[in-house]
Amino acid sequence: MAERKKGSALTAEEVASIRDKSTCIMMQAADAAALSEKRGFADVNPANCWADWHRLRVQMVGGYLPKIILCLPGANDLRARCEPILKAEGIEYEFRPHDDSLLRAFKIGSMTWPAFTPADFAAIEAHTTVLFALSENFTAGAAPQFSRKFLALGRRLLEAGGVAIKCESSGLSHPASRWALFVDDAERSDIRKWNALFHAYVLQPIGNARTDLYTCGMHALGAADLIVSPAILQLAGNIGSPTSVATELFRTFAVYLLGECGPRQFASGHTFSASRDAPRYRVVWEPCTGYAQDNLFFNPFGRWRFMLP
Repeated sequence: MAERKKGSALTAEEVASIRDKSTCIMMQAADAAALSEKRGFADVNPANCWADWHRLRVQMVGGYLPKIILCLPGANDLRARCEPILKAEGIEYEFRPHDDSLLRAFKIGSMTWPAFTPADFAAIEAHTTVLFALSENFTAGAAPQFSRKFLALGRRLLEAGGVAIKCESSGLSHPASRWALFVDDAERSDIRKWNALFHAYVLQPIGNARTDLYTCGMHALGAADLIVSPAILQLAGNIGSPTSVATELFRTFAVYLLGECGPRQFASGHTFSASRDAPRYRVVWEPCTGYAQDNLFFNPFGRWRFMLP
C-alpha cells in the first residue's frame, strides 16, 4: 500500500494521483453494492477520494478507530447494581471513587434542554462512585449499531443507580430524563432516530463568534464532524447569532448526512442548504485538527467545513 511504502500519511495530491493511475472496472450498480456488502465496507468514490480515503484509512493502515465511553456517577451501591448488567452484556468497564472535578465537567458539557436541575447537580456532587462503560473500537459502518447499543445500555445503567450520564467521547453530559427521551426516539424508523443519536452524542457548537464553530462527537456515529466560520455565516446572509445559526445548520446537515446519505453519496465540494429559502453552502472535507490522534475527541473521519458557494 502506498502509505505504508511512503512511511507517512499521504497528501491530497498523492491520493488523487493514485486514483488517476488506478484501473477502473465497470459493473452494474447492483453488483457493486453486493461487492461492498461482501467486503463489509463501501469502497472509495473516485469523485470523493480524499474524504473517502480517510473514512477507510484507519482500517487499511492502522490508527485510532473511535469508541464510546459513558461516564455515570452514583452512590455506594452503584457497582452492585450495575456490574451484573455490564457482565451480562460483555461490556468493558471500570469503577472509580469520588472525583472532585466531575461536577464541573458535567456542567461544562451540559446542554440547555431538558436542563439539569439543581437536584441533578446536587446528586452529581454527592456521588461516591463513578462508572465508566467502554465500547470496542468500531468502524464507520458499525457506528450506528454501537451508538444505539450504548444508548440503551446507558438507560439501563441510569435506572440501576446512575444519577446522570456523560459521553466521554465528546464531553456531552445529560440528565437521566433527557437520555431516556433519546432512547425512545432512537427506536423509531423516521428522522427522530437520527435526531436522537445526534443530540445524545454530539456536543455543539464549540467555539464563539471570534473563532470557528464546530461539533465534537460525530465519530461516535461514524461520520465527520462539522465546522464553520462565523464570518461565513454572516456573509451568507444569516440573521441571528452565529451560535444559534450554526446550531441549526449542524443539526440539519448531520441528520441529512446520517439519515439520507450513504457513505459515498455526499462528496467534498457538494452544496447544501438547510431549507429552500436558507443560504446555500459549499461543503468541503478536511482532516480533523486540534486533537491528538489518541485523544477521545479526535475524529479519524475528518470534518466537513461550510464555505460560500
